[in-house]
Amino acid sequence: MATTSCDVAIVGAGLGGCFLALLLGRRGQRVVVIEQGASIPSAGADFLKPPGLRVLARHGLADLVERHGLRRDTIRYYHDGDPIQECRFPGEGFLIRPYRELVELIYTSCAMEGVEFWFDTTIDGVTTGEGHVEELTLSDGRRLRAGAVIGADGTRSAVREALGIEQSTMPYERLLMRVATVPLSASVAQLNRMYFSSGGWLAYLYPINREEARVFVGLPPEDDKEIFQDGIPALLDELKKFVTDSSDVFNSLQPAAWQRIKVSSLRVESYHKGNAALLGSAAFACHPMTGMGMSYTLRDAEILAEVVCAADGDPELLDRLLSARYEPRRNAHRQLIDYGDALAAAFHDRSAYLAAFRPDLHVFGEAAASPGPAQALQPA
Repeated sequence: MATTSCDVAIVGAGLGGCFLALLLGRRGQRVVVIEQGASIPSAGADFLKPPGLRVLARHGLADLVERHGLRRDTIRYYHDGDPIQECRFPGEGFLIRPYRELVELIYTSCAMEGVEFWFDTTIDGVTTGEGHVEELTLSDGRRLRAGAVIGADGTRSAVREALGIEQSTMPYERLLMRVATVPLSASVAQLNRMYFSSGGWLAYLYPINREEARVFVGLPPEDDKEIFQDGIPALLDELKKFVTDSSDVFNSLQPAAWQRIKVSSLRVESYHKGNAALLGSAAFACHPMTGMGMSYTLRDAEILAEVVCAADGDPELLDRLLSARYEPRRNAHRQLIDYGDALAAAFHDRSAYLAAFRPDLHVFGEAAASPGPAQALQPA
């Protein structure tokens, strides 16, 4: 097959890959996005916190994203059934929008900018030379030459592997997550609530639209096997011990289909090599308790777009700019990963969790130069 040339090849059509493609397409770059699935990915977080919303607003996407989303301004936390604190988001709060809907909006916008998407395609080989990626060989036989290559292909990134960038993965082995989508109840419609127990369980309940809610349950692995083999009554018995103000959701859990999720943190030794860079969960992954992963990825994509366009096709300049302007992102990510680790280790202990909790990172993210204002964290 013939070789196709483009300015930027992006591997992965999730939030980071699609948003970066849109920004580059708007600036006249020829972009090809390679996605192993038949369509855009559907699995991801449902939250956009203030830092991510500010990024979207800078690029005229805020109204589009918010049109059918849900605005919330408070999350209430409980321990062994008792409310222990509230995290309040000033201004317009944060946005809940199902991940697939959010990515579809950005994907649709890409079409207007001439971005090409090649679905059902994986990377079979990467040809490198003189410190940069020269060509990608795809599973369907096509070859792609790009001035810049971005690996936005998840925690098992083929691009990261081809570049030889070392990774460090830490599974949260003491906490196995399950998620279900259920009919929206009155308590969940009223307020986002996260429950912890001293027995090492957690439950997070929030709406995703005006009819449905997500229920996340985290539990020790040994309990998971026993609970989900015995059936939902055993799960409800356990939840009733520490989930207090959301009891109206219990009946909807009986017919729910539960999806098992393994959660790990991910750190890598470098975010780029030559003309290739990593984005999103190919570069870092933190515990979902932080609620900031998507917002950080949007900012990362914004920086990458600026760097790629500033390099203007010069691979040596691109390498230098990635070193100077993108590699420092590892510091912000490291702080977020460490914070997620601290929350995951402390949530079973009320005092330890309150001591670990940082409203500045929860509300403002990396933009906070000091701990958030007192009203962001108050006893319930």
